[in-house]
Amino acid sequence: MIRLRPPTIADANEWLAGEDDELVRWFEFPRRSTHEDVVRAIEAWADSWHAGGPVRCWAICDVATSAIAGGVELRQLELNDVNLSYFVFAQWRRRGIATRAAELALHYAATSMHASRAVIKVLEGNEASLGVVRHLDASFVGTTPSDASGTFRVFHRSLV
Repeated sequence: MIRLRPPTIADANEWLAGEDDELVRWFEFPRRSTHEDVVRAIEAWADSWHAGGPVRCWAICDVATSAIAGGVELRQLELNDVNLSYFVFAQWRRRGIATRAAELALHYAATSMHASRAVIKVLEGNEASLGVVRHLDASFVGTTPSDASGTFRVFHRSLV
């Protein structure tokens, strides 16, 4: 069982320790994160929360141990759309955690951000993430180039 909560600076070491080559690959990071990168990201997420900004990020936490299993983020786009992204750290993968976290985040998007549609972009070849998209009953709408050299498969999920 999981719960979502905003990450704090105290989570930086655990967040950084969870980053592995697979996460770097599928998010097309140019390199592994540093502690300073993680702190900056957490500070930016906190600023967006406090200012009512366009980004909501949560740590995905195991209820039994409070360990951080990954993260899920919503980013407000044009109109009433949000972009959904998610990741799960290696030791927590293949347990349905990303799907459950995405469901919780999408409920928040619909009720608190008044979003009517989620956009989910998955790099071609990321079968685990495509499995989450299937469980969310999102519809394939096309492809678009990524910022690096990959191709995203783009999905929409109605929130109304």
